[in-house]
Amino acid sequence: MFGRRVPPHIVFAFSALLAVVCAALALLAVRSHAWVWVAVGAVLAVWFAVDAVRSYGWAQNKKVLDAEKAARNAQNHSKR
Repeated sequence: MFGRRVPPHIVFAFSALLAVVCAALALLAVRSHAWVWVAVGAVLAVWFAVDAVRSYGWAQNKKVLDAEKAARNAQNHSKR
């Protein structure tokens, strides 16, 4: 988006928040027997929950890659 990527922890936070909001709205729709809105809310809640899990995985992968890069840099500096 606009040439820059959004950090994974920000994506995780907003996706988790939106998943909770959509699930809550789906539950409110159940109480009012609005079944189309129940389906829409449930689908969106699952969508955002899956997105949150994926972004959490990206964040963990980034931590591992950063640690490996730091270890390689430290090893290269110690050889000099």
